[in-house]
Amino acid sequence: MRTFIILGIFLGLIFVPYRVFAHVSGSCSNCHTMHYSQDGQPLGTDGPHQHLLIEKQGGHNSSACVTCHSSQTSSTYEDLGGCKVPIVFYYGSSAPTEYLAGGNFWWVKEGLGNDDTKGHNVFLGEDDDNLSEAPGNSVGTCGTDACHINLSQPYSGPDMVFVLNGKYGCEGCHLNVKHHAKDHPNGESGLVTSADQGWYRFLSGHMSGNTHGVEGYEHGEWEAGLHDGGNHQGATDHNEYLGDDSNTGGYGFALGHTTTAFCTGCHGVFHQQQKIGDSWVRHPSDAIIPNEREYQYVGGATHLYDPLSPVAKPTVDTTPDTTVTPGTDMVMCLSCHRPHGSPYPDLLRWDYLSQEAGGGGSDIGCFYCHTQKND
Repeated sequence: MRTFIILGIFLGLIFVPYRVFAHVSGSCSNCHTMHYSQDGQPLGTDGPHQHLLIEKQGGHNSSACVTCHSSQTSSTYEDLGGCKVPIVFYYGSSAPTEYLAGGNFWWVKEGLGNDDTKGHNVFLGEDDDNLSEAPGNSVGTCGTDACHINLSQPYSGPDMVFVLNGKYGCEGCHLNVKHHAKDHPNGESGLVTSADQGWYRFLSGHMSGNTHGVEGYEHGEWEAGLHDGGNHQGATDHNEYLGDDSNTGGYGFALGHTTTAFCTGCHGVFHQQQKIGDSWVRHPSDAIIPNEREYQYVGGATHLYDPLSPVAKPTVDTTPDTTVTPGTDMVMCLSCHRPHGSPYPDLLRWDYLSQEAGGGGSDIGCFYCHTQKND
């Protein structure tokens, strides 16, 4: 299963080590071993590993990240020595019914969901059954194993070797993970706006200097519980995403510190070629929701913010908005997609195939913004 990135790598950041105000708390031995031994015996036969980690592989032919971020008993998060760990890969026999804001990799894993259309595949060597490169790829010159093309093979190309060489899977998007960054305390919500904090969800890139990365407000429990049993209302308790509507024809870091900018690192065509003249030919992203016609009723009469259909904000602060503001807030890539995986094709947040205009029923999905299409 060749992998495709909905969160592209087109932003830039210079690596800086961090030593104080750790984001991760708890015993160092939860993650690290000084000499890859314990009680006079080696810990295993596959180490030692970079960064003095206890393990490299998670037992699922995945990147090192899955060692801690996978579970057979929880599909949201677990406590590891007092540190909350978000679970992005649930490897139980049945699909997770509750998951975090980014979704879950269960649906793409061979032997479990087995469906490449439903997520980004971070598993080594599991090539995609349907596509040969990231859809909407606008880079194309970085080699067949570039992170802009797939995530299932370690990068071994000629460019950016210092930053990228050997990386694949989760590290194709979370390129410079800094668990000891000067971030808000573990398990607490907070605003992340700088390289010093590690950028939002560690989404930084490899190009254009040291000032590019994603900004946003991080929900302390990664929106756990907001989707359980179909209950997705969390107007006061959700991530908040930065948007920029000033460059609808561009892509990459030209779009600023936004999640859409990050996505376009691999899917740039979808943003660069959104319009022909005044006509939309691809769905808008980082485009202002008009305060007119059906869009003025986005979120219903009270404009209630719904994490199932998140919007981008022109600014983010330490308190997430409880409402959506037409004429100011923007539709973005994550308004419709989950970056890890979802139960629905194309990583969508809802069942697009069941969206029936004029059918009444629930005002989710397309009808959250296109309110009058469901009358």
